[in-house]
Amino acid sequence: DLSDYDFIQRQKRLKEGYLEYDWKNPGEQTTRPKALYMTYFGPWDWIISASSYREEFKNLFSVDDFRDSVLSVSFGRTGYSFVMDSKGSLIIHPKIAGHNIFDSVDSDGRYFIREICEKKNGKIVYPWMNPGDNIARNKLVIFNYIPELDWIVASSSYLQEFYEPLRTITYTIFGSVGIMLALVIPMMWWISSAITRPLSDLMGRFSAAAGGDFTARMEVTSGDEIGMLSRYYNTFMEWLTESSRRLTQSEERFRGIFEGALEGIFQALPSGRILAANPSLAAMLGYDSPQRLMDEVTDFGSQLFADGNRIDEIMGLLDSQPIVTGYETQWLRRDRSATWVSLNLRAVRDAAGALEYIEGFVTDIAARKEAEEVQRLAHEKLEQRVAERTAELSNWIKALESRDRQNALLREMSEMLQVCRTSQETYPVISNRLSAFFPDMSGRLYVFGGDGGGQFVYLVASWGPDFGRGRRDIAADDCWGLRQGKPYLNGGSDGRIPCPHLGGGIHGTSLCVPLVAQGETVGLLTIEPPRHAEAALERDQGLAAMLAEHLALALTNLNLRETLSRRSLQDVLTGLANRRFLEEVAERECHRALRRGTILGLIMVDVDHFKRFNDTYGHDVGDMVLKELGAVLIRHSRSEDIVCRLGGEEFVVVIEAASVDEVARKAEELCRNIRDEVGIRHGAEPLRVTASLGVAVYPGNGTTFWDVLKTADKALYHAKSGGRDRVVFAPTTAAALDLL
Repeated sequence: DLSDYDFIQRQKRLKEGYLEYDWKNPGEQTTRPKALYMTYFGPWDWIISASSYREEFKNLFSVDDFRDSVLSVSFGRTGYSFVMDSKGSLIIHPKIAGHNIFDSVDSDGRYFIREICEKKNGKIVYPWMNPGDNIARNKLVIFNYIPELDWIVASSSYLQEFYEPLRTITYTIFGSVGIMLALVIPMMWWISSAITRPLSDLMGRFSAAAGGDFTARMEVTSGDEIGMLSRYYNTFMEWLTESSRRLTQSEERFRGIFEGALEGIFQALPSGRILAANPSLAAMLGYDSPQRLMDEVTDFGSQLFADGNRIDEIMGLLDSQPIVTGYETQWLRRDRSATWVSLNLRAVRDAAGALEYIEGFVTDIAARKEAEEVQRLAHEKLEQRVAERTAELSNWIKALESRDRQNALLREMSEMLQVCRTSQETYPVISNRLSAFFPDMSGRLYVFGGDGGGQFVYLVASWGPDFGRGRRDIAADDCWGLRQGKPYLNGGSDGRIPCPHLGGGIHGTSLCVPLVAQGETVGLLTIEPPRHAEAALERDQGLAAMLAEHLALALTNLNLRETLSRRSLQDVLTGLANRRFLEEVAERECHRALRRGTILGLIMVDVDHFKRFNDTYGHDVGDMVLKELGAVLIRHSRSEDIVCRLGGEEFVVVIEAASVDEVARKAEELCRNIRDEVGIRHGAEPLRVTASLGVAVYPGNGTTFWDVLKTADKALYHAKSGGRDRVVFAPTTAAALDLL
């Protein structure tokens, strides 16, 4: 790819012709001048070039190729062209080719050939007398140098042969001008008197037309130029009358669009005065009419922008580019409350480039900004909680750094837990490290969850030999430690009653330590020693309690991180997966479909006339439509299907199916379910909600997930343009699948 080279860029611009450039081949130290000819072959978009180093030009042709054409050129009676090198050797000459004339002198004894060889480019005049002449005459020679060939190409002739034709032409011109003046002046007087009167009449009618009267017409009395001019005038007036009528209609039509537009539209002078505004903008800003808005807002930069610096930023952008799109800022309503808007602006300039006025569209995005703010606050709150848990975990690590082997093990476990991303990674780490804290003992880690909610703890990790006293799940009421919220020693030296989950009777000593963080019990740690080490367990109760509290913080921190990760992949309004989630699983779903030998159906869903819901009933109703639609899609989708909100009113359903017909049935079913089940009311008025669906399949409609999604989007477009409330399938779906 040579597109970064300057001469390649020049070739792409020129496409045809000749250019020169410097080039250095790999391994060369310096560049050398090079030249190329090129031509453009349009059908293949090819530029075909032939190039050579300029120093090699002399080897590419023969002097004989040029001799006849050079000698055929003549100037006047005696002028001719010749070629010599920089040492005065004649290469091409009509009489003395092959001779060296470097030391030749003119009639004044001047070495004029040496002067030509030194200058190489230019012209000189020298006196010259041919054999047989009586006097010397001045001669003009013009010469240019071709460095690649070391050629000086010259043309010479006597000056008097240049001047003689000029003198003849001068005499001829003066004579012709005298004769023309004698004939033209009387004719002009007669012609002017014949056309002055009609032209005066025509000027008067043009003056009336300039005042707005297009009814005046000229009377055509002849077929000459004046008559033709009269007919042209009448035709022009007819065209002008019709254009005026069409212009009036066009102004009325565009005025209707301007007045009825749902978005705000305005024009404003650079000084800040609003020239025009439509009713939607006035209503958006709390004014009862556009005229009231224009009367009260005399400087829209300082009166409408909540941040006064924003208008300076916008003016700076308009200075560097003609159009500014999607600029989001806060404007002030009439009651001085702020609302978020999106601006699309254009700078209109005069012929000299000076700014005449600014015009643009204003879109109310307050509802979207409010939803974004809610999501941002939720993220901040989760991040704050994660930071708090992390800080608590770090405090524990610092407190334990001063201890011996247990502190080192705890530090190592903490480091491993902090880099764990999922629960499945965390539990093996806990088992491995706790076995080092309590060697020769067995232990189990339980956490709350599963279908039992907060009534059962379930086994997630264990270590050591099995002494027959553990269960895979324990009811919360069957453990004295969970009931009391503190460590409980079963069968210790004080003869405590054993926990019911041990199965009745005393089976030796065991310790139940609830995992409590921030007053919330998240699990249970049980430790059981062999018969000979029961005293060691009583001694290590403090260590077990410390580890349980440490694990509780780690598990809580992990749960918060997983919750934060899920929130980042979830749409805040509908609770569905968002586009980021779809981007993460797209490739995985495609590989899974190929591995299983099935197809992947992509159903694009778009709410019909959604903008009308927002504009007519408000964004709250629009949000209700999106929530209800999302609920219907979830309700009628399988657990393995993916239901995602791409953005705005667009949704996508990804289903793994055995055939195209199955995808087709699913799409038709969803279209019908949306029509029948999305029930929205605005006051007492029921609102009918329908959707258009576009369907494509992988790999039948593309080699990648995103290619298929684009195809489904095109099918959705056809569903919209075909009447809405329908399903359109990508046209090549079945044929493409038959080829696979």
